[in-house]
Amino acid sequence: MELRPLWEPSESSADSRESSGRFALAPGEEVYGELTVAGPHSSLYLYDRKEFQTHAAPHQYITGVLNDLTKVSLIRCVAQRVPGYGIRGSEQYHFAKAFPHFVIHGDSYLRPDEKKITKIHFVVDDATTLFYDFDAFGLLLDGKPFIEQITAANAIIASRKIDTGPEPHILYFTGRREIFATDTVLGRVSASHNPIPTSFGGPSGVGLRNTIFLTITFREPVVFDQSIRHMTTVVGFLEILAGRPQNLTAIELATESGQQNPLPLHVYWSMQPTRKRRRGAATPQSFDILLDAIRQRDAFCRVLASWLERDESWRPARARCSNCFAEENSYNVDRLIRAANMFDILPACAVPSDVPLSKELDKAKEATRELFRALPGSPERDSVLNALGLMGKAKLKYKVRHRADYILKEAGECFPELITVTDQAVNCRNFYVHGTTPPFDYNAHFDAVTFFTDTLEFVFAASDLVEAGWDIKAWSNIGTTMSHPFGRYRVNYLLQIQALKALLAR
Repeated sequence: MELRPLWEPSESSADSRESSGRFALAPGEEVYGELTVAGPHSSLYLYDRKEFQTHAAPHQYITGVLNDLTKVSLIRCVAQRVPGYGIRGSEQYHFAKAFPHFVIHGDSYLRPDEKKITKIHFVVDDATTLFYDFDAFGLLLDGKPFIEQITAANAIIASRKIDTGPEPHILYFTGRREIFATDTVLGRVSASHNPIPTSFGGPSGVGLRNTIFLTITFREPVVFDQSIRHMTTVVGFLEILAGRPQNLTAIELATESGQQNPLPLHVYWSMQPTRKRRRGAATPQSFDILLDAIRQRDAFCRVLASWLERDESWRPARARCSNCFAEENSYNVDRLIRAANMFDILPACAVPSDVPLSKELDKAKEATRELFRALPGSPERDSVLNALGLMGKAKLKYKVRHRADYILKEAGECFPELITVTDQAVNCRNFYVHGTTPPFDYNAHFDAVTFFTDTLEFVFAASDLVEAGWDIKAWSNIGTTMSHPFGRYRVNYLLQIQALKALLAR
């Protein structure tokens, strides 16, 4: 199986792919169309001599047959509400433009509401680093002991004698395709090698090109949106392990079909998330990946399954974390605030319980609430009512401390006084949000703000992995090239905490 690459958009219109065909807006209503696939510049231009209505397309879903008989399904296709028209002489034509968020093409259609997707295959651009299976392929420079046996077997197929020489080389793939596979709440998640010959031999040489693709085999067929949602969830996990956002380079769907070997459907995502190119951003190295799926296969599967099991309740907070990670080596105040706020939207089971108030405090709270409710509306009155509503609730500072405890219990010696840092990080956030009094000039010492941001992101993501079963103690005892932000944070921590304490001492 070979996954076709996703279209990578370019600013140049010459890089777009255009195809013509007939497109159905409603049963029995077809018009001509030109489909352009070019990332965020993708479009569907519809035209016909007869008048047509784009709102006839149900649920923003349009199907078409291209001139080469490829069937396309356009999902979340936002169309021009009222088609335009043009006149030439005594004749006129009608036209409209639409933007397809997803273009699915193959030998069959796919309705967005059909539960018929059984698998989704996808490729991320750091796959060979995330799954660094070095021994899967090899080159044997001295093949003399084995070359006669190999050429003899190939000679039978070629129906001719194959001569050998004194310096034979052997290029090989071990044949072990599966890298890992584990059952999860989403279904069976796996990663596999997919070698394709670049040449079958001859005087120009021979070679193999390998693509590592991930697969989710669903427990039961799902609709299109679910398949994309589950895929992005797994990609989010891989981003944490790699230390940076992942670009999707291919997506394919397997569907229920009466055919013996149905062909997959290829997916183009016009607005797919892409990693921004940032000067100085580190490229992940295999040595720095947080979990080694090759040499720590059982641990990798166990942590992945546990991490996915909690995703439904953690998704909003993890999405914030992913947005912060996407900034890589770019820091500003907004990133610090987002990094702090993601602790506030964690599910109740992930943070400290609310503190029950005594009868006296509860009585005083209600009496004060009634008193202030009776006053005319004003910002001050509303502020007091909001503060009363938060009485007994776990504060942000305690939520961050609670998550930091997961790290301190396993690897506290690497991060001394981490609670001091997290408290100061929340204080810094409160200054930029509420205008509280700062202990030092944050703008003049923005390195400290960067340290606070890294701390909040590290505590959030690392504690999430630790709770899922990641051995942070083992990780803290191995070296690092610092290509992962966690590795950089660990190496620089002692210097950063000393600089912070010096600022606080002033």
